[in-house]
Amino acid sequence: MALLMEDTGTAVRAGDVQAFETFVRANDRKLRGVAWAVVRNAEQTDDIMQSAYEKAFRALPDFDGRSSMTTWLHSIIYRTAIDFVRYEGRRRHSDLDAMRNVGGTSDAASQGIDRVELGDVMDQLSPEERATLMVVTGLGYSYDDAAEILGESRGTIASRISRTRNRISRWEEQS
Repeated sequence: MALLMEDTGTAVRAGDVQAFETFVRANDRKLRGVAWAVVRNAEQTDDIMQSAYEKAFRALPDFDGRSSMTTWLHSIIYRTAIDFVRYEGRRRHSDLDAMRNVGGTSDAASQGIDRVELGDVMDQLSPEERATLMVVTGLGYSYDDAAEILGESRGTIASRISRTRNRISRWEEQS
């Protein structure tokens, strides 16, 4: 299978449309995680993936092979998703004070909440924080690979992961 993917990668870099389609189908599930982490919406993820794949196919002649094809595609998908958030005004900002009050109010409905759900925590993170967390902890990329995918320095990735984990821990303690 590895040889098949290597042959497919070579054909993809040569601009073979069928090979690109094969490569995308084989890797789509893994690649979607980054877009989903940024927008947290299936329909928007589909739109981002289509746009990112089109960009990637057009950029194939510029692919220099310094990184794996999958890493390169993750990078394009991440930038496409972040652009989507910025240009479409989809960035979700919530009042962190409201989150701190989860489980701390006296009404009966709120008393039934024992902890903050993962989805609620993820909604409180910025798209960049969600993507970084997904790339490193969800997809298992190293900090160096994550830095390449996300277009940041290794130090920024390490710092963002540390701050995000600390925030999540504080939210868990408060709930």
